[in-house]
Amino acid sequence: MAKELYYSPEMDRLTPQEQLLLDKDIKLVEKAVHVSSKVNGKRYATRNAHAKSFGFVRGKFIPVKNKAGDFSELLQGSNLGVIIRYSHPNFFTMKNGPEYPVYGCSVKIYNKNVPVSAKFPLVNVPVFITNSVSKFLKIHINANKFFIARGKPLGLSLLRIPALALSGLSLFFDSQIFSILRNMVRVLDIEKRFIATYAYHSVGCYRMGDKVVKIRLKPTKYRATPEEPLMDQTQKMYDYFVKEELSLDFQVQVGTTEKRTPVNNLLKKWSERSSKFVTVGRIVLPKQDITEYRKMAYENLSFNPFENADELKPVGRMQKIRQKIYNTSIAARQHLNQITSSKINR
Repeated sequence: MAKELYYSPEMDRLTPQEQLLLDKDIKLVEKAVHVSSKVNGKRYATRNAHAKSFGFVRGKFIPVKNKAGDFSELLQGSNLGVIIRYSHPNFFTMKNGPEYPVYGCSVKIYNKNVPVSAKFPLVNVPVFITNSVSKFLKIHINANKFFIARGKPLGLSLLRIPALALSGLSLFFDSQIFSILRNMVRVLDIEKRFIATYAYHSVGCYRMGDKVVKIRLKPTKYRATPEEPLMDQTQKMYDYFVKEELSLDFQVQVGTTEKRTPVNNLLKKWSERSSKFVTVGRIVLPKQDITEYRKMAYENLSFNPFENADELKPVGRMQKIRQKIYNTSIAARQHLNQITSSKINR
């Protein structure tokens, strides 16, 4: 019988030093959200990351029951809908046009009959920059300080660049430097194509019941589009979905042992020799006019995976710090945008 890796709270535990750094970062996250509308030139507060949205798409989720997981059981029914947000990971919204093809795909699967849902932020590059929680938090702290300073006179933000650069350089003084460099090469090797045709992966692990899994969203049926290095992904999404349907497989890779499928080593992809991806659901995105979703209600949607039921929550130490960052960012953004909406509607 094949081994399976089961969830333990020890997988999430932070050290006291990491907790102190996280508390410091959380205060800066809230400040960053408060200045985000000014920095990004928007009438609303933007996300603390993945600030630029290319668009939202709606569809249906068809559960595929198997031993890996049963979404109809986990979400209390089989009448399931899905909302997907495609985005770029930068703090800054940037103008439409060329951007490096590192993208995000946030998926919300919801029960149409009862108020139950699950959210999964995914990325098209399935590796991380470090396994060190402390190093990541120091980079994130300095990135937030730089972002906040952008809301002030230009000279102040320039003063933040050396600290940000030094925290980034700390990655090169790491025992796993070769893994870090290998992953950087993978990032540099990405070709730019239509955003919806990439495979998207979870950053780290999730629970699937008692099991620990990684997630992949893989297009299975779509019309190929020509490669255009300067393509406007927002316009491309509109042009595609107004004419075409897109089908995707929602897959999980079940952990086997901590050695072969490590939870807290985000520099390493799990080998499919140790655990193959299994389809637990199929997503169908029908033809639609996605301009209908360019509203504050959609921009204010939460794709926070820590709002999931316990059986579908993220797992791991890096995920634990993301939990507080997500919760703080979403609460601040939704509060500010509610005030903004009230003023606009007066």
